[in-house]
Amino acid sequence: MSLLHLPTEEKENEEEIEEILTRLPAKSLMRFKSVSKLWSSLICSQYFTKRFQRLSSSSPRLYMNLSFFDNSHLKDALLSASPRSDSGNTISSFEADQDLTIPAMRGYYHVSQVFHGLMCLMNEKSAKIYNTTTRQLVVLPDMEESSIIPEDHKYKKIMYHICHDPVHDQNKVVCTVSKTREKSYRGGDVSRRGWRKVPCQCPLHMTLTQGLTINGCLYSLAWIHLPDSVLVSFDVSSEEISVHQVPKDAEWPHGDLIEYGEKLAILEFSRLQREGKTKLWVMEDAMKNRCSKKTMDLHPSQLNLLKMHIGDNMSLRVQGTTRKGEVILVPRVKSKTDYRPGVVMMEPQIRAFFYIFLYDLQKNDMRKVEIKETPNRYLTNTCDIAGFDGVENLMYL
Repeated sequence: MSLLHLPTEEKENEEEIEEILTRLPAKSLMRFKSVSKLWSSLICSQYFTKRFQRLSSSSPRLYMNLSFFDNSHLKDALLSASPRSDSGNTISSFEADQDLTIPAMRGYYHVSQVFHGLMCLMNEKSAKIYNTTTRQLVVLPDMEESSIIPEDHKYKKIMYHICHDPVHDQNKVVCTVSKTREKSYRGGDVSRRGWRKVPCQCPLHMTLTQGLTINGCLYSLAWIHLPDSVLVSFDVSSEEISVHQVPKDAEWPHGDLIEYGEKLAILEFSRLQREGKTKLWVMEDAMKNRCSKKTMDLHPSQLNLLKMHIGDNMSLRVQGTTRKGEVILVPRVKSKTDYRPGVVMMEPQIRAFFYIFLYDLQKNDMRKVEIKETPNRYLTNTCDIAGFDGVENLMYL
């Protein structure tokens, strides 16, 4: 049935309208809110939002930050790119076809995370949550001005993590605050926009990696005693925090967290670009420190491809996985500033690389994937991959 031939008595046909609307793309739904009050209230309702997210079959998208010169002025842009597939339904390239930049995000172009259609934008120690579908942007309460952090904490590392509470069906933002080896957790419900302190009985530790949510738990790597890393688990529903050991060879920065077959895993890839070697620890039971180990060697032709595009002054950064479980590896230039002796810390890309690598760990297969059709391509100063996400979220923040 065409939308132009809907019955005039809308209230009597609300179920039929709802069924049709759930099959439309989110971009169309944003326009159709202006059709009538009934349609607007339906599309914005919590029931419809959850049903649409459950039934939506939108393609996953790659999100990126660009900095480019326009009339001698440096400008920023937030883009998303849709995948282009070959005959075998394998991603062959990405095409930047959406500009998500809005004036209200000025100064907040560092994307720390993309999660279920919600994006966390940071400006040093403050943050905003951006809905990539509705283009709504909300400011999180300033952690610096809260009574949670003592005033004498001058040197601190603040990180924000978006996660979902499956028991109470809520989106939450977890903020971790570290000072050298001290750390505390802060939890906040996105809809209530308030911070509250979450008690932590674990040893003091410093968060190192962006949180990864799997099956209702938020995981990150942290330091308790240098140089040994630990795995920190935060149950999003009960808000309980626990610390677990990680394999010796899987310590940060040589290893990073990924999702592998719906399980938490640590990928150690420090020898990947030189020798084509990786190690994978799959946490069969993270709470009991039970894991299985897998080692892989790239085919010589794929290792040569990697060496062609990743020079000695460059490295690779893990930026999540695709729906097929392929690890997204982003090229970047090494920073000259070391955090501690023997460890080279990496900064976001300081030049534009319009490609990524997708590594299929199941098949031990790697390929280079181009990013096409970016605006101001030849004027771009930096291009940093922010995340990969396949959810269109109609949620009102």
